[in-house]
Amino acid sequence: MKKNLLLLFLVFASVVSAQEATPTIENINSFEGKTITICEKVTGVHETKGENVILNFGKAYPNNAFSIIIFKRDREKFSYNPLEFLNEKTICITGTVIMYKGKPEIVIKYESEIVIK
Repeated sequence: MKKNLLLLFLVFASVVSAQEATPTIENINSFEGKTITICEKVTGVHETKGENVILNFGKAYPNNAFSIIIFKRDREKFSYNPLEFLNEKTICITGTVIMYKGKPEIVIKYESEIVIK
């Protein structure tokens, strides 16, 4: 009986873990340090003084849920201008979640890390 309960618990725990493993705009904070793929609509774009591109998701800055950063040195690797081309598009991003000033962000270095839906 104890073995059956333990087995049932382990199966239930693995199902719950699998359900929690999908990154969303609401739970992206919990994926800090992990490489994920997340698909969301770009809700705003910004170019910094240093010519880095920032893509915001969820709401407009400063209420955005998370951001994508493309540094100036990496922009030349893109076949398009991400600042103009990605605005208001739904995209899937693959990268590692880091925290910057209390907000999650993903640094993108290559065009291949972004898929336009």
